[in-house]
Amino acid sequence: MKQQNDMANIQTPGLNPFLPFDLYIPDGEPKVFGNRVYLYGSLDKENGSYCSREYHVVSAPVDDLTDWTDHGVSFSSDLVPWSNAALYAPDVLFHGGRYYLFFCMADGSEGVAQSDFPQGPFVQPRRITLAGEPITGIDPSVLEDDGHIYYTWGQFSLQMGELADDLCSLKPETVRSDALSNADGREGFHEGSSLRKLGKRYCMIYASEYAAAFPHHGARPTKLDYALSESPFGPYVRRGTVIDNEGCDPSTWNNHGSVLKIGSEWYVFYHASSANGAYLRRARAEKLQVDEENGVIAQAKPTTNGFVPILLPEMITSPLHACRFFGFAYTQEISNGVFAALLPGAGAGFSFSPIRFETGNYSLTVHYRASKDVRVRVQLGTQSTEPQLLPANETGGCVTIPLTAAAGVFPLSFERTDAAEDAACAIVRLNLRESTH
Repeated sequence: MKQQNDMANIQTPGLNPFLPFDLYIPDGEPKVFGNRVYLYGSLDKENGSYCSREYHVVSAPVDDLTDWTDHGVSFSSDLVPWSNAALYAPDVLFHGGRYYLFFCMADGSEGVAQSDFPQGPFVQPRRITLAGEPITGIDPSVLEDDGHIYYTWGQFSLQMGELADDLCSLKPETVRSDALSNADGREGFHEGSSLRKLGKRYCMIYASEYAAAFPHHGARPTKLDYALSESPFGPYVRRGTVIDNEGCDPSTWNNHGSVLKIGSEWYVFYHASSANGAYLRRARAEKLQVDEENGVIAQAKPTTNGFVPILLPEMITSPLHACRFFGFAYTQEISNGVFAALLPGAGAGFSFSPIRFETGNYSLTVHYRASKDVRVRVQLGTQSTEPQLLPANETGGCVTIPLTAAAGVFPLSFERTDAAEDAACAIVRLNLRESTH
């Protein structure tokens, strides 16, 4: 299908995924430094491999989480003297007036670099060592609490210890393994630990393969679970799930992120895949209900909202803001800078979180590309339209569908109904407005 400039996407600031559609930052560790929230993560660049050899840092004002800035490359494998492998999930610590980037690489090595600024650039990388020998593993996490700096890392079996004053060597007497595990009957730990404080308790956020039935592991690690302890070294008791990204893409494989209190509100930052694969993962966020005193995090669900508390009709601009994809629908870049939801056949579609409507008539304009005639049905709350024709148009068609709404808050879904399996159908842009007639 050919590119057409008037098919360019329109993105609503603050909605999920909340970064530009072409910026893939998974494995997010959010931190507040000064009056800004900084998100540190990996950087996916290709559909076929995890991560890349660069990190980007993004940030937003604490009082406007819809306004994110990409600060560009903050660190690169080119600076690492012992390896040029891809950079996996990082974390950052502010200590002694400087910012320390703890990173890991695809070859299992881990290191720390430093900067005078939270957005980097980070320089002078050093390896993390234990008893003089480099450690191996992935997904470091770091927490400073009561004069101690705790460091966690690992996959399937979580290791942790206390860092010495040089911030690159672990105190041997403090190191323990198996703080969390995916062994039979345990916590379903897969990877991606993030050590935080929840009230007075220590809270471990982690990518989980926990399954309710014994032996408590083996599921796809699409969940972020949390476990609590009175001590930083445990024992940790799994308390539940924070977020599950299943449904954000048919082939989503993993999850990774953490929780953060911004002002008086708690959020979970996580990721979800795109392009019907395990890669090209985008950053997402949800507001959380947290009982700090009792150590309870209510499970959140993926939403369209992200950092926007109330969805209005005019905010529905792109299918990429949908919170659920079903029937093997998925999102993909279909030409340079043009992103769409691909509906491969009957039953494929996507849905948005509930939108606030006033009583009246509305119009939903659908910009699409289709190799043959296809039909779609729109559902607003409990009301469904008859199947609507999208005439074949490979360079870009446009159809307006009338809708009627009562005053209230209703979910909106979009589903393909025809059975022409050989007809390619891409929904590129949406425009939902109150009708003037």
